[in-house]
Amino acid sequence: MNSDPNIWFYRPMQEDLLTYASQDVMYLPLLHRRLCDELGDVTGARVLSRSRQYVNYSKMNLHLASPKAAERRGLRLQAMLATHTEAALYFKLNLGAHRQGVVSRTEALKNFNDMQYGDIADCWVSAWNTGGNILFLERLEAGHAFPEHPDFTSGKMGRRRRRRPVGSSD
Repeated sequence: MNSDPNIWFYRPMQEDLLTYASQDVMYLPLLHRRLCDELGDVTGARVLSRSRQYVNYSKMNLHLASPKAAERRGLRLQAMLATHTEAALYFKLNLGAHRQGVVSRTEALKNFNDMQYGDIADCWVSAWNTGGNILFLERLEAGHAFPEHPDFTSGKMGRRRRRRPVGSSD
């Protein structure tokens, strides 16, 4: 399996691969029962419902070509609440294992009070650390300020104009 990363795509599948795959999934019913017992969910409906939420994680931020593309102030993205401390909220972004969203400003934290673990919020990037592994987020909601996309066609951020040689008239 290590020598060929595409081995799972070949059909028909080899017998040893089928055995390997079936041995992995045979523990799923036991895991489901254990989750239900831990959460006091007799029917399993709550576990199933919560698990469905996590399917949406795989669809988050697919509009970004690379994790580095998220390092843009004002960029809109989605973030899934993963954990918190007294000082900050931490979000999964589906942008690689080493990149996470953080909300740490007191004013910004108030905008996330309604969220539970696993909830997805529409956010925008306010800053990032020098290593690029932490994106600082603000919540995107009606009534909250959101920076407009800069106008790159004119002004300070606009296209650079060629300098004219002194004495030329165009």
